[in-house]
Amino acid sequence: MALFEEEMDTSPMVSSLLSSLANYSNLPTGSKEHEEAENNEEGARPSKKPVKAPQLGTLIGVYLPCIQNIFGVILFLRMTWMVGVGGVFGSFIIVFMCCSTTMLTAISMSAIATNGVVPAGGSYYMISRSLGPEFGGAVGICFYLGTTFAGAMYILGCIEILLIYILPQAAIFKIEGLEGPEAEEALLNNMRVYGTIVLSLMSLLVFVGVKYVNKLALVFLACVILSIVAVYAGVIKTAIDPPVFPVCLLGNRTLMSKGYDICAKVMDIDNETVTTKLWRTFCDSDSLNATCDEYFNNNNVTEIQGIPGVTSGILAENLFGNYLEKGMFLEKRGIASKADPDSPPPGSNRYVLADITSFFTLLVGIYFPSVTGIMAGSNRSGDLRDAQKSIPIGTIAAITTTSIVYMSTVILFGACIEGVVLRDKFGEGVNGNLVIGTLAWPSPWVIVFGSFFSTCGAGLQSLTGAPRLLQAISRDGIIPFLRVFGHGKANGEPTWALLLTTSICEIGILIASLDAVAPILSMFFLMCYMFVNLACALQTLLRTPNWRPRFKFYHWALSFLGMSLCLSLMFICSWYYAMVAMGIATCIYKYIEFCGAEKEWGDGIRGISLSAARFALMRLEEGPPHTKNWRPQMLVLVSVDAEQNVEQPRLLSLTNQLKAGKGLTIVGTSVQGTFLDNFTEAQRADQSLRKLMETEKVKGFSQVVISSNLRDGTSHLIQVGGLGGLKHNSVMVSWPRNWKQPECHEQFRNFIEVVRETTVASLALLVPKNIASYPSNGERFTEGHIDVWWIVHDGGMLMLLPFLLRQHKVWRKCKMRIFTVAQMDDNSIQMKKDLITFLYHLRIDAVVEVVEMHDGDISAYTYEKTLVMEQRSQILKQMHLTKNEKEREIQSITDISRGSIRRKNPSALRSQHSVDEGASVAEQTEDQVQLIHSKNTSTPASPTSPAVPAGGATTWTDNKGAEKGKGPSEGNPEAGRDPFNMKPSQVDVRRMHTAMRLNEVIMKKSKEAKLVLLNMPGPPKNRNNRTKPMENAVYKDYPIFTDIQVIIFLGFGCLFAFFRLYGFGGMVFNLLTAAFSIQWAILVQGYFQFSHDGKIHLGVINLIYAEFACAVVLISFGAVLGKTSPLQLLVMALLEVPVFALTEWAVLKYLKINDSGGSILIHLFACYFGLGVTFVLYRPHLNEGHAKANTSYQSDILSLIGTLFLWVFWPSFNSSLTLKGDDQHRAILHTFIGLSASTLTAFALSAMLNKNGKITISDIQNVTLAGGVTVGASVDMMITPAAAYALGMMGCTACMLGYKYLSPFLAQRFRIQDQCGIHNLHGLTGLISCAAGICAILMADEEMYGPSLYEIFSHRAPVEGDPKLHKLQILIPGLQPGLGRTAREQALFQVAAVFSTIGVSTLGGILTGFVLKLPYLAPPSDVFCFDDQLFFEVPPDYDSPLKLNNIDDSAA
Repeated sequence: MALFEEEMDTSPMVSSLLSSLANYSNLPTGSKEHEEAENNEEGARPSKKPVKAPQLGTLIGVYLPCIQNIFGVILFLRMTWMVGVGGVFGSFIIVFMCCSTTMLTAISMSAIATNGVVPAGGSYYMISRSLGPEFGGAVGICFYLGTTFAGAMYILGCIEILLIYILPQAAIFKIEGLEGPEAEEALLNNMRVYGTIVLSLMSLLVFVGVKYVNKLALVFLACVILSIVAVYAGVIKTAIDPPVFPVCLLGNRTLMSKGYDICAKVMDIDNETVTTKLWRTFCDSDSLNATCDEYFNNNNVTEIQGIPGVTSGILAENLFGNYLEKGMFLEKRGIASKADPDSPPPGSNRYVLADITSFFTLLVGIYFPSVTGIMAGSNRSGDLRDAQKSIPIGTIAAITTTSIVYMSTVILFGACIEGVVLRDKFGEGVNGNLVIGTLAWPSPWVIVFGSFFSTCGAGLQSLTGAPRLLQAISRDGIIPFLRVFGHGKANGEPTWALLLTTSICEIGILIASLDAVAPILSMFFLMCYMFVNLACALQTLLRTPNWRPRFKFYHWALSFLGMSLCLSLMFICSWYYAMVAMGIATCIYKYIEFCGAEKEWGDGIRGISLSAARFALMRLEEGPPHTKNWRPQMLVLVSVDAEQNVEQPRLLSLTNQLKAGKGLTIVGTSVQGTFLDNFTEAQRADQSLRKLMETEKVKGFSQVVISSNLRDGTSHLIQVGGLGGLKHNSVMVSWPRNWKQPECHEQFRNFIEVVRETTVASLALLVPKNIASYPSNGERFTEGHIDVWWIVHDGGMLMLLPFLLRQHKVWRKCKMRIFTVAQMDDNSIQMKKDLITFLYHLRIDAVVEVVEMHDGDISAYTYEKTLVMEQRSQILKQMHLTKNEKEREIQSITDISRGSIRRKNPSALRSQHSVDEGASVAEQTEDQVQLIHSKNTSTPASPTSPAVPAGGATTWTDNKGAEKGKGPSEGNPEAGRDPFNMKPSQVDVRRMHTAMRLNEVIMKKSKEAKLVLLNMPGPPKNRNNRTKPMENAVYKDYPIFTDIQVIIFLGFGCLFAFFRLYGFGGMVFNLLTAAFSIQWAILVQGYFQFSHDGKIHLGVINLIYAEFACAVVLISFGAVLGKTSPLQLLVMALLEVPVFALTEWAVLKYLKINDSGGSILIHLFACYFGLGVTFVLYRPHLNEGHAKANTSYQSDILSLIGTLFLWVFWPSFNSSLTLKGDDQHRAILHTFIGLSASTLTAFALSAMLNKNGKITISDIQNVTLAGGVTVGASVDMMITPAAAYALGMMGCTACMLGYKYLSPFLAQRFRIQDQCGIHNLHGLTGLISCAAGICAILMADEEMYGPSLYEIFSHRAPVEGDPKLHKLQILIPGLQPGLGRTAREQALFQVAAVFSTIGVSTLGGILTGFVLKLPYLAPPSDVFCFDDQLFFEVPPDYDSPLKLNNIDDSAA
């Protein structure tokens, strides 16, 4: 035990803990702790007498109090009326819903009550200790108000019984002779007067002593039970001997009993017919000839039995509801009535009328108070012998008993009492008797007096319980303004709480209508019950360690069902009362949250907050936030002094003005030292941060790290700040003070590292200059400007900052000005228009100004001044910018409005050096300050936004030549250098000159501005000034570009020279057409695919795409080889390239297919476009052959050389657009295997199909290339080498048979003269390739490809937001979201692309053919086809082989 001596002061020994638990007394825990706290605060109080151990059991302590509280005024005064109006069926539904709600609530309450010791205070303590002080206080107040209004309802019921059924003559405001609203108003005034008197008497009785109330409780309970027994006895008696309660009807209308003595119009006395009192009520005299009411004359008087008995079958008539409008007659169903609708309304004192408009939801609101009172047992938990056992059993048993009574009485009332009597709320048709009393046995007075005393007792109980509940809430101290009500008399009686309760209860008395007060208290009780269910459900779902109820028959689903029923009943009863009740609860909740005392009760809301936070953080991890949801999530880096006080408090002022409490804010600092030695200092620093955050009203988190040096500590904050997906994306740090002083050398080094680290982490960096002169939160700018100098595009961050600042009251009245810089090649007028349009789309109101800066020579003075400044700019000498920064690619901007705003010469902007702080913006007024952020900012419009801090006019620079000739210090860039004797290069001087002139412009334009915002390029990531040339596009793509060049100019050129007299035409026209097509394709394809902001971005990849378009034209050229003029060829290229580019753009953008080898978009398109052209240019005389359409030995050799070029470089053609790596590797292998297979097959088939068994050279020239086409569509897929070999053989066979049989057939039958057989080499093989590609797509799955499936088939990748995408992106960084297509869907899109491409190309070829037929294009005649002489200066012997053959033939 000696090991734990130091812990004994704070941690008790186990023995003492067990002793305290064993000697635990069953006193209310919550109240005991509260009394101890009060004693500590207010001083010692006189010793109290020992508390006697409670002895109440389940029956006396829980069951009977619940019975007494549940049975109340509604049962006696409104239950019969509810059954009559709502019907047995509707009333049973209401009772069942309400009883189910209380039963489910009782189950939840039992679980809470048996989870440890139950403190005295009932539902308030249950909810507050389960859901926290905010919910507990709100629901406690609602429960208090409900109990208080319940007291008012009971008092109103008591007065109603007194004035209507016991002593009607005691009314102060006489009702006799009054009709309609006047009678109603008189009744309500009587209720108000007597209610106030009774409330005063009851309050006085409660004030005198609760013991008297408790002594009367048993009497009141006996009255309730006796009354209910009397009702059941009366029901039994009706089956044997129904009581005589006649009801008089005129027609089908119920007559008031005070309006007649005998239920007849006339009667015979001594054989003489005389009129009755009823006659005189409806007629103007006693005479039989008197003028009477028309309805009275047309209808007979009928007397029916008001209580026909349980065996009468009246239940069928009362089964369904009969809702009435206010003032309607109570009419009996099934009796005929003759009424003139145009007759004037009769007097209201003749008939029994409906006093209110009734509907289903009204009945629910009026009835629900009759099932409340289930908390009576839990409220007495401190007096129970075993609360954990008694509360569940007693409460559930009481609810079961009362539910059975309520449901049975609904059926029995409907089965025993006539409908018109049930709907007679005040018994006006049965001599003013209480309707339920007419059913009771032995006398109606049993019910009358029983209900009277019952309501009196219930009112006293409410006036006793409500003040104590308010006292408990007040003593908890969670609602400051209620603390006064926690005090009372010396014996603890809540005097002040009783006074407030009486005042609120008086409000209910002044309402005066029982039917109007009942829904009010229904709202408050339902609110309380709803949160009891919520507390149980949350504790169950959260599975908190201390949630171990002894009551096991609960479930979270039952609690949620109970909560849902409570919420539904609230809006069913009265939606506007529900909104008011919820509004009151919300106001109390927010008041406690902002102003209440902070209590830590281990509540479930904290648990659900933790669970919700964990769930939200996990959701944030699923993927990056959408740009629409982006906002600055700030990490504010501050420094502390030796006393751990913040040195830059205005940083937090600026943070508050920028954030306004939205998003994430982390205020961090670093303490130098070790964790063991400096933990106390870190705690003080954390307290200092929290205090300052509270003062500046910054909502966020503080974070202090301890590190051996401040640099590492700051780095740790940047790296590990935040949690999961809730991390900072912006860092704010103050510009270093006195950074030029030698003693502050380390400070600016740390600052530079912060800049670099935020750049590497892709974080925005905001650096306020002169932070001490920033306005505090209490200041206001009544005028002024916020100037934004938009030097480079940052994705929108620079526009967002002034917008956020102007939301704060400090900057609200400042206007915004935006400056952008134009150079020589910029159109200033257009820039301004574009910027205005851009701001309009951003919905930003600002003044726009374009500042023109022109390049000029550098003067000698500027050069010398620059040398001095270079030597003094120590910060920037640590940056080591890359040599090739000027050559960075222009950032792709997606917003169409920003094209002209973006700088045309980014290198000029990125070549700025530092200037002396005293010579530039630092000389501005104190109000002129600057905010900047750094490179790679994840902003709403662009993931990479070059930016830089600029304190004063400081900008980051490209240190050209800084690494030249470093010699031994190359490994350490900072070693071996004299920062004060460096001489800048000419480029650096020019940059410095530009920076100086820009600073001068800023000083001039923004001198009076309150705030200046600058955005500059950030420091490069390459700290060693070394580039990686192999990552350049030239090294990656240029080798493939040269291979395709060989294919285009040598391969096609030589191949087309196979005609003996058309060698010039084949090769030269190929060169002409290719050169024109490539230039034209660069423009057309650039417009569709490579255009940004009105400019075509040109690179090696553009040339490769253009050469593909050129290949399309050359393949089509093969169909008309020798039959067209060069002008026709140029026109064909002019028309084919746009059609191809448009088709390519549409297919790739909308159908999104896989076609790495170009089988669809190149081979099929070119083939069928060429066939369409040759179809229109059909020459009938060429079908029989042409004398010049033959080859020679030399021309075949030249053509074969072209075949060899194509064969050798075809793998480069097929693999050029595949993904670098394995995909490109597969493409090369598959192409080579396919070509090899087609070559071997070509030799075999050529010999087989030749009659002499010899090889035909034309077969070798063409068919050997078929394999390269057939593997094209699946070239980068995992089709296996065997499949590539098979495809090569299939393509070769199809091509060979096409040359032998299909080409002659097409020429003879379909007028298609395919001169080079492009349909065989490109059309047939292209179709085979497409079919193979579709099969490969259908068979592709993750088992075969692994995660790389979604790289090869990018459109099958999961869509944005799919959790699977996030997992794949971990395995394959950089994987982009796809369309989530299945293999079948992708295959169908491939098929659609094939047919659409063939259709568009054929149509385009036919239309082009018609254009080429125009005579202005100089087409050659049939005689000069296949002849160079028409277009070239040819040697005299160019046709000598042909002449020699002709001479030999003649000689023969």
